[in-house]
Amino acid sequence: MSNDSRNKSLTSSHSKDSLSKQELADYILSSYDSGKTMMEIAEDIGRSKIYVSNALHQFLSDEEIKVRQYEKIRGKNKLDFSRYKSTSGIYRVSFVQNKRNGNDYWSYQYYENSKLRRIVSVNLYKLKVIVLEKGLDWMEFTEEASQLVLKYKETYDESSLERSNKTGFFRVTKRKTNTKQGYTWAYSFKEKNKLNFVSSVDISRLKSKVLANGWEWIELNEEATRLVEENAKKLQ
Repeated sequence: MSNDSRNKSLTSSHSKDSLSKQELADYILSSYDSGKTMMEIAEDIGRSKIYVSNALHQFLSDEEIKVRQYEKIRGKNKLDFSRYKSTSGIYRVSFVQNKRNGNDYWSYQYYENSKLRRIVSVNLYKLKVIVLEKGLDWMEFTEEASQLVLKYKETYDESSLERSNKTGFFRVTKRKTNTKQGYTWAYSFKEKNKLNFVSSVDISRLKSKVLANGWEWIELNEEATRLVEENAKKLQ
């Protein structure tokens, strides 16, 4: 189910009950990414703030959630506050340890039209390039931070970065769920600040969903191709 259809499904007072626990968690993350507060999301889905917080912690670390809260602080002291609170030494930037799949990344967060936006990359220098291309502020508070950016520049390779993934599939991760096998395959990417997402317990069915949406599907190694073929045979 796409984010747009999921958002529409929650407009009905009863339709939210038809979503699975994982689909509801995905909706909560999408709403949080769009700038809604935990309380607003809780009221939207008819759940408690604690429920929303627990769902978000499936995807985000405590540190990343704290950074988002810092970004909401307004006023003339915002830059000084950011410098004081920065864990990376760079304005609006944090390093996110993705405990779910091990794909750690750098995150730059900012507000646009009162909505929280996020730009992410596994390469810190590439993140800087994207941020500056968008005309956003980039400030390195310490010499150590500047040196780290330059170190990432040495390994900057745009053609390879977007395709690296530990699952063997482009844009695909494994997400722990209460299914029989203990996880689902999830394909996601952002385009024009919109999160596109589909998932399935079967990798071959996920491939079909991705292609049906006209999105790019890439199997990065022979093992990934073999896995898709074997899964498709089991479903026949």
